[in-house]
Amino acid sequence: MKKFLSALTALALTCTLAAPAASALELEDAKELLSQYYYDGVPQEVLELDSLEEVLDALGDPYTYYMTAQQYEAFNQSVDGQVVVGIGATVENAFDGGYLILSILPDSPALEAGLKAGDRLIAVDGTPLTADIDPRTLIVGEAGTQVTVTVLREGAELSFTMTRKSVTIPIVTYALEDGTAVIDCVSFGATTSMTFQQAIDELDDSTAVWVVDLRANPGGSSDATALSASLFTGGGTMLYFRDGSGRYSYSYTSDSYPDLTDKPVIVLTSPHSASGSELFSGIIRDYGAGIALGQRTFGKGTAQIILTGANTDKLTNGEALRITVYRFFSPEGTTNHKVGVLPTLVLSQENTEKAALLLSAGKPARATGYLKLEIAGQTLYIDLSRALEEDNRSAFTELLEALPPAAKLYVGSGTQIWTETAPQELAREKYLPFTSRSFSDVAGSPYAREINTLAAYGLLAWNEQSTFRPGEAITRGEFCAMAASALGLPLDDRYTFSDVAQDAWYAQAVKAMAGMGFMSGYGDGTFRPGDSITYEQLLTVLASAAAWCSMDGYDLSQTPLTMEEWLNYHDYSDWAQCAARNMTQLELQLEGAAPGDTVTREMAAGLLCRMMERTGLIWD
Repeated sequence: MKKFLSALTALALTCTLAAPAASALELEDAKELLSQYYYDGVPQEVLELDSLEEVLDALGDPYTYYMTAQQYEAFNQSVDGQVVVGIGATVENAFDGGYLILSILPDSPALEAGLKAGDRLIAVDGTPLTADIDPRTLIVGEAGTQVTVTVLREGAELSFTMTRKSVTIPIVTYALEDGTAVIDCVSFGATTSMTFQQAIDELDDSTAVWVVDLRANPGGSSDATALSASLFTGGGTMLYFRDGSGRYSYSYTSDSYPDLTDKPVIVLTSPHSASGSELFSGIIRDYGAGIALGQRTFGKGTAQIILTGANTDKLTNGEALRITVYRFFSPEGTTNHKVGVLPTLVLSQENTEKAALLLSAGKPARATGYLKLEIAGQTLYIDLSRALEEDNRSAFTELLEALPPAAKLYVGSGTQIWTETAPQELAREKYLPFTSRSFSDVAGSPYAREINTLAAYGLLAWNEQSTFRPGEAITRGEFCAMAASALGLPLDDRYTFSDVAQDAWYAQAVKAMAGMGFMSGYGDGTFRPGDSITYEQLLTVLASAAAWCSMDGYDLSQTPLTMEEWLNYHDYSDWAQCAARNMTQLELQLEGAAPGDTVTREMAAGLLCRMMERTGLIWD
């Protein structure tokens, strides 16, 4: 695989969506810049449009947009952190029936008034917010003046009146919480890695585990992300970029870069963790430096450059043009674009932080009263008496429920005696209301581990029954539901089929799989969701998914079949031969399966899970 050192550094890895802005940039100049840099190429029909707004809309990329000088200044504030006069709340840039409040800053009017992260901002001083109104322009003002914001909280509309004051927007804070060092990072900006280093220098001797909270982090710059992660992993390749022509470049930190701690890292994730924060998680995963707890991340895996008057003479007076130039991949070549980063343990939002603190006990001098957990190459400890406290019981129970089959749990006794136990057995002994995520009828299946691994991550949630029926043939509609759920694919309403009702339980999954190009319909406009799937069809779908998810899969998909390989795969249909070769190269063929065999539910789940493990989507 050829890789070339990129000349474009400090790429923007931030999930921010801008409202349309009136442009001072000349249209022809904008088209020239887009043609030069945009990662997917700009179609000729787009270049023939008559306004910049039309051109950007036609590209359909929410991360490529124009910024006025005021918007660019606000963008920099959100990434690098500054002192502003306002209410002290960080707000997601994407509009979805309002602007989601991501975090409330300390010592702020928002905190004093009772605003909460998760509130959805819908109006300021009685002005309803829409996608083309930047809420910051209404909220920021002179110190001492009042502003009233209206939010939606759990379906109720609430209003809060606050007095504006100067608020420092810290992008990184750190502290000891119950004896555990916690870094709360809301952006990867110019000072992030320095603050990470300061935190490690001050607190590493006082903690057994590092918790890095990225639940409200929409990203930042690639350099800041790489430098911050390298403090936990040491120097090395941090990420790869791929442009629209399939060429690779990469970013790295030198071998001499300091690895400041050998303590495990627990990364906290949420659906609001995006872009740079997803890359940070992937670096920790690929280097075996820790685990992640929380929910699947946002799924923004493209990198942008920001063009200004400093790097092109086509932009003046502080304006900027943000352009997507690459897809990016983790050190082991795994993408997070659209599929997100799946944490090691999938937990509810309310229990994520408590579970992380429970896993931070450190190795005890005596094993009695402790649990040892071995997972994803890490060894973590739990103080059992603390875990069983009333405030922690829910988080502890969910932690036990979330353990995948590969995890090993031990009960301590004596000085250092550890006896393996099953999570459900421990829960029964401690009178915890354990709800198993595994299926009751897969114990005898050759794919039991894979099925229950997907179930532990909540990836088979489409099946509401306690049984899996592993030996039954799987239909096209059922497989779409299984694969779209496991891969976290977004809905794509461009695709409809005459035989897929809009209210069918698998309809959204069919659209998602079609939108990604993993499955398609037939020439007569049908999808035939009730038809069964053959083994060669399954291989073709999963080879396409592997090409999307990983650099290895993509490179294989670009390699023609040789005559020798054709002789090995001539019993496959012409359209399946390359896919069969690719799956063999990825060590993902099922032993004894023939091209025309009907695929069962256990075969589909087994090979899907193995593909996700092979491409790094499952954290192990």
